[in-house]
Amino acid sequence: MDRSTSPLAVLLVALLTAATIGLSAFVVNSAPTGAVAAATGTPASTPDATAAVTDVSPSPSNDLPSASPEVSPQPPSPSPSATPAPTPKPVLAMNLYRKGDFVSELTPVQCVSAAMQIMLNVIGPNADSTSRTQTALAKLAKSLSDAPYGGTEPLGWARGLQQRGAGHYKVVVESTLIKAVRRGVAAIRATGRPVGLLVWRGAHSWVLHGFETTADPAGPDAWSVTRIYVSDPWYPRISRIWGRSRGPNARITPKQLTVDYLPWKRPTGRYPGMDGKFVLVIPVD
Repeated sequence: MDRSTSPLAVLLVALLTAATIGLSAFVVNSAPTGAVAAATGTPASTPDATAAVTDVSPSPSNDLPSASPEVSPQPPSPSPSATPAPTPKPVLAMNLYRKGDFVSELTPVQCVSAAMQIMLNVIGPNADSTSRTQTALAKLAKSLSDAPYGGTEPLGWARGLQQRGAGHYKVVVESTLIKAVRRGVAAIRATGRPVGLLVWRGAHSWVLHGFETTADPAGPDAWSVTRIYVSDPWYPRISRIWGRSRGPNARITPKQLTVDYLPWKRPTGRYPGMDGKFVLVIPVD
């Protein structure tokens, strides 16, 4: 019998051949994409993959604690409120007055002799408050004055003190109150003796015997006067024009002195060299 291939066998061989060829083509030519790539772990072709990973990294947060803690800054101090500058504290204080040195003028016209008596008490070892001494001083000062109307002048005040052993005194003038006060204070500091002030435009007499300053008037530093100590022999009277007197050993400021210590101006006549000036009787070495 001819062993020729039957038609069924030929068909079966053809089908098997075709299947083998097709399967080989599928395996060789196929490349994993899409869902297959994700399943096998093969990364998809992503040109910005590195950037994507960097972007999702956590950034440092200001809310997180620092690895090396720093000291918390102190809260700002509140600004101090504006306050007026205090009066400078005195560096030097000097007051020649002692208890018992004061005397009041016996009559309304004996202010010069009463001031002289206070000054002599300050200078001397003992205080004399007798009316006899004040009356004698009034006569002495009047006799040593050059007043055409027979009154008592600053010159008689200065000369009378000198004759009574108080040392050399002279009449001086200054253009302003501050200059006059400074000159009087400097004289007290230099001599240790009191000063006479012609207040009420020259109508009345006070004694300046102490001061407080911001530096030593005898030293090299700049200084100003903060307080002065004065005695008014008008005490305890009250003037209709000038009011109540300040009394013995009164501590006042230079500003308070402006009420009473005014430039010289007398209704009795002209005084060349003193009119419009601040007049003092000061001790000199």
